[in-house]
Amino acid sequence: MKALGLLCVLAWRNLWRHGHRTLLTAATVSLGLALLLISLGLGSGGDRQMLDSAVQMGGAHVAVEAPGYEATRSLDRTVPVERIPALASALAGHGFGATAVLPRVFASGLASSADGSSGVSIIGIDPVAEAPFSAIDDHIVAGTFFGGSATNVAVVGFGVARKLALKPGAKFVLMAQSGGSGDIESMLVRVAGVTRSNAEEIDQSAVFLPLATAQALTGLAGRVHQVAVVLDDVDGTHRAAALLRANTGSEFDVLTWEQLMPSQRDLLRLNFAGRILVDLAFLLIIAFLVLNTLLMSVVERRREFALLDALGLTPVRRFVLVLLEGTWIAALSVTIGAAAGYAGHLYFKHYGLPLRRWFSGAMSAAGSSMDPVLYSALPTSQLVVTTALVFLLTVVLALFPSWKAATDADARFLR
Repeated sequence: MKALGLLCVLAWRNLWRHGHRTLLTAATVSLGLALLLISLGLGSGGDRQMLDSAVQMGGAHVAVEAPGYEATRSLDRTVPVERIPALASALAGHGFGATAVLPRVFASGLASSADGSSGVSIIGIDPVAEAPFSAIDDHIVAGTFFGGSATNVAVVGFGVARKLALKPGAKFVLMAQSGGSGDIESMLVRVAGVTRSNAEEIDQSAVFLPLATAQALTGLAGRVHQVAVVLDDVDGTHRAAALLRANTGSEFDVLTWEQLMPSQRDLLRLNFAGRILVDLAFLLIIAFLVLNTLLMSVVERRREFALLDALGLTPVRRFVLVLLEGTWIAALSVTIGAAAGYAGHLYFKHYGLPLRRWFSGAMSAAGSSMDPVLYSALPTSQLVVTTALVFLLTVVLALFPSWKAATDADARFLR
């Protein structure tokens, strides 16, 4: 143990006998780790922003539906509204923060005006309950979000308004099939507002109605197609789904956002795979630079190792000495790199990375949009795992130079 302590001190002093080389190696690893952490934070933040945008434009983190509704979209597969308070109470007191339990009705219909007609997607919502958690009202470009009226008004997508030449205050006829009877019902509706979210699915076909109006049009009084749960943190999705399944049993389907929004799920998986490739490239660059520096260190110190051998330093201790030097470099590098990377994460978390140079407006992908300012979101677990991985990689890379220092013949050192 005393010999190991002596070797630790000797290894630390050896590093600073060639300070420029030590600083170059440490800077390489530190910079690589810092950039890696910043990249991970921005990537995770972008994924969260995209998912949050999809949820705020009519999606959900968790949804309770009648069995088979998601597959069939049948009008008759509904959830009684009297079950909603029990679903809300199932999540209360479990640390989810601000949680919304929102009833919704969905139907396909036909919108007609004096200038033509267009197929639309009818979405019935509770405007008062949705407003704090929805971004629909934030994207109103004309009129207001339902104008304070409770019935026979609609908020239409920008594309629908353009095709039918609709403006706030204009009236149009909305037709949809009635649940149960199968008859086609029609209703005269006034435009309260026009929304433009840059999400194709919303802008080109969506017509938002107050819940009571949508229920009256589709003949679903007292029933809804979906009870959407919006959480303050996406990380609580699976825990919330488990609580709801325990509360409902097999009576209803409880679906997470991955099942509700497969296009977003697939896009986020693709993004994750891309980040893995970028991270591997970072790690390979770090690996080759560190290995090259440590090998050059061994080659340049042949006479030093020969002298230490003459003083009684065995091959095993030479191995441990060089390995300890690599470990000191790894510890110094990851400390600086983690601090710099976390500082970069905090900066982009609060101020964001503006992308307006490449995007003139909001970005759209997989039916959702997000503002062109990217905010970092770096989980603590990701910070710890990435830092530990770089530390272990640097120590492992030091094994080969250490082995070379221990096994080269003494005669070679004297050449």
